[in-house]
Amino acid sequence: MIIQEVSTAHDLREFIQFPKKLYKGCPYYIPPLDTGEMATLTKHPALDFCQLKMWLAREDGQVVGRIAGIINEKCNELKNQKRVRFSWFDTIEDENVAKALMETVEKWGAEQGMEEICGPSRFSNMEHQAMLVEGFDHPSTISCDYNYPYYPQFMEQLDFEKEVDYVQYKVKVQAVPEAIERIAQRVEQQHHIHVRHFRSRTELKKKGREMFKVLNESYHKIFNFIPLTDKEIDWVIRNDLAVARLDLISILEDDQGKMVGISFCLPSLNRTLQKINGKLFPFGWMHILRAIKKNKNVDMYLTGVLPEYNNSGIHVLYHKELNEVFLANGYEYAYTSQQLEDNPAQHIWSRYASEPYCRRRCYKKSIRTAENTHTAKA
Repeated sequence: MIIQEVSTAHDLREFIQFPKKLYKGCPYYIPPLDTGEMATLTKHPALDFCQLKMWLAREDGQVVGRIAGIINEKCNELKNQKRVRFSWFDTIEDENVAKALMETVEKWGAEQGMEEICGPSRFSNMEHQAMLVEGFDHPSTISCDYNYPYYPQFMEQLDFEKEVDYVQYKVKVQAVPEAIERIAQRVEQQHHIHVRHFRSRTELKKKGREMFKVLNESYHKIFNFIPLTDKEIDWVIRNDLAVARLDLISILEDDQGKMVGISFCLPSLNRTLQKINGKLFPFGWMHILRAIKKNKNVDMYLTGVLPEYNNSGIHVLYHKELNEVFLANGYEYAYTSQQLEDNPAQHIWSRYASEPYCRRRCYKKSIRTAENTHTAKA
């Protein structure tokens, strides 16, 4: 086995295509769009402040694993850390391959002065992060990665420890619960906050930056989050909002028209992405448009409120509104985004017919270098 750094266009294509071979026949794996992966790995605006390296593991010339290492210099500075992240990690069921890939990232991180390795985590919270540790018999949503059950086993064998866990919920779409109706009415009267949708895509485009400025403020204390730059916000607007339905985007405004909260959902595209197998052309885009117009499931992608409204209950307003929109569209199930296991916001799902259906984990580990090994011995 050899570990080879990705250095050519051919290597990069192999890096992107490897999971399709690894998960071939797996009914739960959702392949991302090839064009999206290529753009993220080569043109993402976070590359302005992140170092990125990629490697392939080969045996007898065949790719048997892949991994990326990321040093987010902005995050390290803001959080006073010296961390290298691992991401885009996939491997055959062979601990030696997993070990070799992880050690490659550790070695590179140590050479750059890093003291910890953590992940899986990409450039920011707007990207995929965390490893599936429970719920292997469910398809992923498009905002998360799927992995085989042996992945977390390898992490434990390689002496990684849990840093945080995320939980996702599957929610049966039913009539708005009476408790939610009562809370929403009280909150609206008390705080004079109103929920509305964008009237046109032109307005959405104009207000897009304001939406993500709210997100920056509402997420500022969340694990691993750093404020998105204007270039990153424009990237998200261009890539994520391009396929948005206006009725699935809710904003909360006060009496002066100030935006104080947001909610963004998407019809579930997981089965469609499986069908097109990452290929947007020649006909993949048609399947995606069809799934956006008519679908049985919906993914709750982003929600947030300004910090001064924490614990105010105003998030119930967009939950009530979305519940009504989901019913009007005939959705049967809503799937939440990843929520930290200790996030009190997830308590709202107890008001609904819901169940946690998967758990994902971010890991961390100290990097062993000659210097810190010597210090430990002393």
